[in-house]
Amino acid sequence: MALVFLGKALLSYISERVAAVASASIRRDLRLQLVDRIFSTDAASKRGPAELSLLATRGVDNLDPYFAKFIPQLFIASVVPFIVGIAIAYKDFLSGIVIICTIALIPLFGILIGRFTASATQKKWQSLAILSGYYLDLISGIATLKLFGRSKQQAQRLQEVGDDYRSETMKVLRISFLSSLALEIIATLSVALMAVTIGLRLVNGSITLQTGLFVLVLAPEVYWPIRQVSAQFHAASDGVEAANRIFEILETPVSAASNLISDITEISWSDLSVEFEGREKLLIPAASIKAGAVNLIAGPSGSGKSTLISILLGFRSDYSGDVIVKGKNGSVKLSDLDKTNWRKQLSWLAQEPHFQNATIFEVLKQIKKDLSKNEATQLLASAGLEISDMPNGLDTRLGGLNEALSIGQRRKVALARAVIKPSSIVILDEPSASVDDASEVVISDVIKSLSKQGKIVLVVSHRENLISDVDSVIHFGALK
Repeated sequence: MALVFLGKALLSYISERVAAVASASIRRDLRLQLVDRIFSTDAASKRGPAELSLLATRGVDNLDPYFAKFIPQLFIASVVPFIVGIAIAYKDFLSGIVIICTIALIPLFGILIGRFTASATQKKWQSLAILSGYYLDLISGIATLKLFGRSKQQAQRLQEVGDDYRSETMKVLRISFLSSLALEIIATLSVALMAVTIGLRLVNGSITLQTGLFVLVLAPEVYWPIRQVSAQFHAASDGVEAANRIFEILETPVSAASNLISDITEISWSDLSVEFEGREKLLIPAASIKAGAVNLIAGPSGSGKSTLISILLGFRSDYSGDVIVKGKNGSVKLSDLDKTNWRKQLSWLAQEPHFQNATIFEVLKQIKKDLSKNEATQLLASAGLEISDMPNGLDTRLGGLNEALSIGQRRKVALARAVIKPSSIVILDEPSASVDDASEVVISDVIKSLSKQGKIVLVVSHRENLISDVDSVIHFGALK
């Protein structure tokens, strides 16, 4: 008997170990596929960065109980009760009948309760997505909120959203505890019914003591795997809901466009319209931008400047109208271009640049592998950032919690990164924001030099010095 329990413990350890390794491998591959699909489709424009980052991190991690616990237990529950039940029925047919009549109650109640759990978990994830999005927006605009004295009101609203998530979480836990209790009661009463039946039969002598003990020892092993399936389902419910959302993204069809274009000379677009949930349709006026010129987009907030940039970067496809890219080999619709090849021809300076945790030299070297430190120093200087301005020179780290550089200095690093990339199109979103007048002149010279290289330069800016120095200005109106 001791050897049997020892063997059971050893097999349990091996199965858990194998399941954990398999789970880690599956989650790693799933995360890579998710990130790849996010960049190859317009999922970012439909779900938002907060929900996508939540799915790629916590969502994928929550699948660990599903792969490491629920799936192996489901396999055990489909094999062990069947084998043990046959062994019991072989020794005592009446006990086998009792098992057949009672064991069906556990999965039946499990399915009924599981439906409530799935609905509650879905609401929980919806509230978590709202909380994540709200928190991200709050952090992004914290400086503005503090400036206008609105931070306390937002803190109150954040607490309300957090309370909604807490309430939905408690509902899921309440259902989980109650369902576990119900299943435990069913399994316990089933074993008790069998024990009473065997006891009565022992009294009248219709069953031997050896057979009765055999049945009573094995009976719990029939119900235990199925009870564990129900328990593991609740533990994996978060992962199941996350998986549903992840596979919605993975099943999003990737554009089959495979056209390539080079030597781009002009990008033009007709009147474009983009619909957003909960607000009016956004209209973007027709215009064109040409190579060898500095093209500037001007307009108030909400007029569509950032949306147009998202379209040109290939991150939005949910627009009405056409964007035409002209090259020396003809004209092609942007929607028909291979996105990977298209983005290789783009350099982009975001309004709020972000970096991975690396030194400035490592960030620049990722773009140009053979970049020397002397070249990096000259490149940064051309963008208005001197070595003396950085605490540790080229070894100053970026992307950490405590940034060593100001937002203006980080913008200059991002500008240098955009300049060094070999590209046909350069898109600069507020390149001179948060810098002084002297730096703005330097940045203006960099922009002019890019256009003289025959590149299409598209600038979004409100700064008068830049506006007065461009070749063409495209005016966007207010939101309609």
